[in-house]
Amino acid sequence: DPGSAAHPLRVRPGGGTRGHGGRERCRASGRRPGRGSAMAGTAGQPATVLVVGAGPVGLTAACELARQGARVRVVEAMPEPTTQSRAVVVHARTQEHLAAMGVLDELTARAVEITAVEVRSGPAGTLRLRAPTTGIDSRYPRALDTPQPATEAVLAALAARLGVAVERGVTLTDLAQDRDGVDVTLASAAGTARQRVGWVVGADGGRSRVRAAVGERIEGVPDGEHFLFADVAAATTLPTDTIRLFAGPDGVSGAFPMPDGRTRFLLQVPPPGPVARPTLDEVQRLVDDRMGEHWRLSDPRWLVGFEVHHGQVERYRHGRVLLAGDAAHVHSPAGGQGMNTGMQDAVNLAWKLALVSTGRAADALLDSYHAERHPVGAAVVRQTTRLTHAVATQGPRGHLRDAGLLLLGHLPAVGDAVAAGLAEVRLRYRGSPVVGGGDGVRGACPGDHAPDPPGLTDAGGSPLRVGDLLRRPGHLLLTTCLSRTSHDRLRAVLGGLGTVVPVLPAPPRPGPRDGPVLVDPGGAVAARYGIGHDGAALVRPDGYLGYLSARTDPVAVARHLADREHVLAVGAG
Repeated sequence: DPGSAAHPLRVRPGGGTRGHGGRERCRASGRRPGRGSAMAGTAGQPATVLVVGAGPVGLTAACELARQGARVRVVEAMPEPTTQSRAVVVHARTQEHLAAMGVLDELTARAVEITAVEVRSGPAGTLRLRAPTTGIDSRYPRALDTPQPATEAVLAALAARLGVAVERGVTLTDLAQDRDGVDVTLASAAGTARQRVGWVVGADGGRSRVRAAVGERIEGVPDGEHFLFADVAAATTLPTDTIRLFAGPDGVSGAFPMPDGRTRFLLQVPPPGPVARPTLDEVQRLVDDRMGEHWRLSDPRWLVGFEVHHGQVERYRHGRVLLAGDAAHVHSPAGGQGMNTGMQDAVNLAWKLALVSTGRAADALLDSYHAERHPVGAAVVRQTTRLTHAVATQGPRGHLRDAGLLLLGHLPAVGDAVAAGLAEVRLRYRGSPVVGGGDGVRGACPGDHAPDPPGLTDAGGSPLRVGDLLRRPGHLLLTTCLSRTSHDRLRAVLGGLGTVVPVLPAPPRPGPRDGPVLVDPGGAVAARYGIGHDGAALVRPDGYLGYLSARTDPVAVARHLADREHVLAVGAG
């Protein structure tokens, strides 16, 4: 919600970025948080997780929690789903998560596939990024543009199929937590009720009541940036599969094509800022002046002026309360990172909270949510701030920017890096306290996103990839070891936490099997993961590598699950 970010901020210096795309050494952190207790619900029942907020972030959290076995309840203050287009870009890494949830095809049918991003600055500076590009290592290299209501509808339908209903017109007004749970006060048209839940996920936007209830605040830049958003029908002769961004003295402007001949325009305006409700004529004039007379606008569905601040909270976790999305970080809409970052917050948190709330892992596992995602939020805030400042630069620096864009347009490697940054595919959690192993590995590192090489099949010869197997709840334990005894020992270790997947060089003999296999005649898994032909790779439910080893050792896997992921009942193997 772009309007929800308008609130006073304080400046807090510092804030690192470790874990966000840097070139850290390929080894796990030596830190091991305390074990703690699982604190499940009463009478052996899992503790209920209350998700506050039913936007894309809250719905993603609810769906993933339910998919991973948690009991979930969702409340939303708005009585009806939004009809405003709001966040429109769905990047590659988010598409991978939606594919694992089984809803990407449904969303793609409601979206425009983006084949290029064009950035222009002045008469000379133009950078054009085409997709697919070698810089985006993903099955889904093209961004999708679709109005936020479509994303919410797809996720809400999945939540309903998973047995999770959204309770609308319900507002959280207060909460108080102790060692065993959280007492929440919920207000609705029926009155006010105080109820007890196990955990609370605050996904209620930039004006988060959950954030306020735990005494947290956004720490960042006090002076906001001013934007206009316009969701309009736009007649144009330009290709409608390209995002266009324009840098100028008044800031960034952008055109984002949407289905049904509509376009979302984003227009930064200088202080004192825009009126709350601009007119269509005002938007048309700004588009013509800044972006050329290429669009004729009509049928406005959403015209709004708003102010955006930059910053994030100091802590994503407050005991049994966890913050995600705009409740945890706010920043410029430039680059379309906000919703994507928030949905990835939710995916990172959900599998951990599902294990803890169902009594399968100690709550120390949840400390890794802050450890992994807070640096990501800091980096996104910093990068979007730099971007919006850079595009508004005038004078000699503006000329340098224009020349730089022209140069970048002739350097494919740099263009690939920019595209990968926007797509968020280089995000990794190296150095996280809950990833480990890596000894003898010559490829990926613990904390990297799991490679998803093509060319693999199932036992019957049908195409099957690692990403397809992530539709199964829980972890995936890939092993290139051919010993059936080792496979059985790994299954004993993993138990109900997930699925052991042998990676075989040739199809197995017909007959009963204990689960899926990947047939990999070219050795792509051994090479991309760097585990050779006797190794193991533990893929977390969020698609990142928790553990890697060039040797399949069930005891080492058990030790990792117990010591780093804080699993309470690990099989002996």
